[in-house]
Amino acid sequence: MALMLPVLLLLLVGVFDLGRAVWLSNTLAMAVREGSRYGVVHGALSASPAGPGSATYTAPDVDTAIASAVQRYATGIPNLTVNASWPDGDANRGSRIVVSASFPFTPILAEAFLGNALHVTLQSSSTLVIEQ
Repeated sequence: MALMLPVLLLLLVGVFDLGRAVWLSNTLAMAVREGSRYGVVHGALSASPAGPGSATYTAPDVDTAIASAVQRYATGIPNLTVNASWPDGDANRGSRIVVSASFPFTPILAEAFLGNALHVTLQSSSTLVIEQ
């Protein structure tokens, strides 16, 4: 019994870690979807546009309004990197917006036994068509 306890604890922490990774991945996907939704709603014809030609846009493909929309929904996700791109070159109706984000995920067991040597990059992307 005493030999099984450490194995069971490692297994339990591993399952917890996997659940945490899935939770954070889901949160990231939702946040990226909300960021692309923000870009769709705030197209070139919007009262407060986002993307190429707007005041919040800096080439190449950095829009602070979209990045802050993603970060607002990405609660609990540290070191988030957000990218927004417009493959069609503008933010007009019918054009596409692609929002992607990633962050380094470190499992608890890696922190305990490997000294943060293991990092897994979790990433998500969303493509929508601008409607305004």
